[in-house]
Amino acid sequence: MDIWFAFAAGILSFASACILPLIPSYIAVITGVAITDLDGVHAKRFKMISRSIAFVIGLIIPLMLIGMGATAVGAIFNPAVSTFLSQFLGFIVIIFGLYLLGLLNIQLFQREVRFHRFFQKRGGLLTVALMGMAFGFGWTPCIGPMLSSILIMAADSQTIWQGSGLLFIYGLGLGLPFIVIAFIGSSSLKFLKFLQKHIKVLSIISGILLIILGLLLVTGNMAYITPTI
Repeated sequence: MDIWFAFAAGILSFASACILPLIPSYIAVITGVAITDLDGVHAKRFKMISRSIAFVIGLIIPLMLIGMGATAVGAIFNPAVSTFLSQFLGFIVIIFGLYLLGLLNIQLFQREVRFHRFFQKRGGLLTVALMGMAFGFGWTPCIGPMLSSILIMAADSQTIWQGSGLLFIYGLGLGLPFIVIAFIGSSSLKFLKFLQKHIKVLSIISGILLIILGLLLVTGNMAYITPTI
């Protein structure tokens, strides 16, 4: 169940208020084609999808490395300290959830670093992958509540590979929509508008999920969503 939670967190991060409205401009930077023009360049569709995949790979790599680091740090502490930290971090996650519900105002999570000016010219797949890494770091404050929660789960993982795997699934949920948009073209505009129309509902769902995760951490019941092996 932890895998599904991580994937859902990635999807909800994509649909966050500070990322979703800017998706059309991100797609244009990644593929070199505006969403409204995607349907008119069928001959280049494979190239656009491959560029989107390269972007997502670049996005996921640093997330996996951060996940490995979180697991390594979590393994340092003895069980008693780990229990205390889990409970403390559980309260932090609850605060994140209250923020997403609109009950708290945390300015840090309303910011992002944009790298559009550094990627004005289209490059090869390596350039696009580097772009994904740059955008991933730039989005970190914006997706902070969800990302931090998955990192806490990674820190509680038994192995580094489990921790990095959680961040891989999270990154997949965050990045997969970009590939889908490149594949379906301008039809995605209706879906993006639908998400923007219901962005408040999505934020509430995100907040509820984080509060549930925080309560599980505080009460020591993470076994409900994490494997026991």
